[in-house]
Amino acid sequence: MKKLNTLMGVALTCYAHFSLAGPIETLNEYNLVVLNDLTSTSEVEGKTIVAGDLSGSASNYGTHLAQNDSSVGSVLVVGSDLSSGTTVNANGHEVIIAGTNNGNINSNSVSNDASQYDFDLIKSEFINFSGYLSELAVNSVLLTSSNNQPSAASFNVGDSVGNDPAVFNITSESFFENNLIQQYDIDLNGQSPSTIIINVSGEMINDSNLGNAVGNITSDVFRENIIWNFFEATEIDLVKQINGSVLAPFADLTNATPIEGSLVVNNFQQNGEVHDALFTGVISYDPDANNSTYPVKVPEPSMFFILLTALAGMMMWNRSKS
Repeated sequence: MKKLNTLMGVALTCYAHFSLAGPIETLNEYNLVVLNDLTSTSEVEGKTIVAGDLSGSASNYGTHLAQNDSSVGSVLVVGSDLSSGTTVNANGHEVIIAGTNNGNINSNSVSNDASQYDFDLIKSEFINFSGYLSELAVNSVLLTSSNNQPSAASFNVGDSVGNDPAVFNITSESFFENNLIQQYDIDLNGQSPSTIIINVSGEMINDSNLGNAVGNITSDVFRENIIWNFFEATEIDLVKQINGSVLAPFADLTNATPIEGSLVVNNFQQNGEVHDALFTGVISYDPDANNSTYPVKVPEPSMFFILLTALAGMMMWNRSKS
């Protein structure tokens, strides 16, 4: 029995490693993913992963999650250190600090075991996923003023999209830096897109001159299906509320108002809340079928693999007994 338990443990450990969630699943589960460092004085309503250090005077996590519910898991996972002077409020949930804890944590459970999180893999998956989205064929268009007069702008879904993803390609200059846009919304145009992907080119993003979102785009039904993909941005400064999930794997991002969706970013100076309108859109993503090099899908282990693992474990066990 002891031998069987040892082999099963080895096999299940390998199984867990080979069934890591991909970026879409992570967006479904985590409200905030910081691929490097987070400095925060605000709150995240859902769960957070920080691959690097966490600093800032005080921050809150899991504020909209049910307390004393073991299925929630860790609401905050920090891959490196919690800085001195930093206070973390976990609202009754578990926290993982893999490095040195120099701060203060209000939590029912604090662990240093982050072994189930492969931070390098998470980063590479999101970088590749962002690149993949940026290359999707455009089928929808942003309509702005044609006479250089202040007016409303509209993200118009193409009339042949149907249930497929609606894909927009815009530049930072044409939208975020366009002071003629007084307000903006999304027009479904009679379609039912499975998700709305807004690819934004440009390295420096600042929305201080942009008008406010109105109408459909401000409802959770829309927010939960939107990805703003800043696939080449290195610096993003948001002073207006953004509706939908934000994917910016290379960017240092600062916000002053809420982000209404999941956020993936390189470094984050958080001065506004991240709300739990988690991404629930549907994207068919198969790197092999697209002949690309985006290694996001992690194949489930076959029974053959598990058998080989068990046999290897048996051999190691026999050697240790001899």
